[in-house]
Amino acid sequence: MTVHRLTPTWSSPKALVELVKAEYRDVCCYNEDRVFEVVPTGGSTWTATIGSEQNVRYRVEGRGQVAGREATCLKTADGALIRCGFAAPGSAEEAELKRREQEKQKPKDEGATAPGAVDLNAYTPEQLAELQKRLSDEVVRRLKNGGT
Repeated sequence: MTVHRLTPTWSSPKALVELVKAEYRDVCCYNEDRVFEVVPTGGSTWTATIGSEQNVRYRVEGRGQVAGREATCLKTADGALIRCGFAAPGSAEEAELKRREQEKQKPKDEGATAPGAVDLNAYTPEQLAELQKRLSDEVVRRLKNGGT
């Protein structure tokens, strides 16, 4: 058994449950799901379990006090990060969220061009019409031949 000294002393577990319900209301608490466990995991950290007693669906990991701006992150039951209400500065969760944001900021077509692909903006309208005709002919041919 591990005993954690909570520094500073926490608010009630009920306050943590209300925080989880407020920050992650889209996943908590429908049907039989509820926040059924809030446990300290360190001097200033805690974990809340969301789901039912038979099926753990999510975990919310938190740091800090309910009265201040807390770091809380929603994770799947197996620990995969979904999102954070607020990520603690310098935490692994903050780094992961920044990486995801950078992925979103990259141009959609970056790296998506196949080798040997041509920029269609360089085609004239007549060339595009011919390309479309050839594509349609190829689709019809493949459908007639059973997809080969």
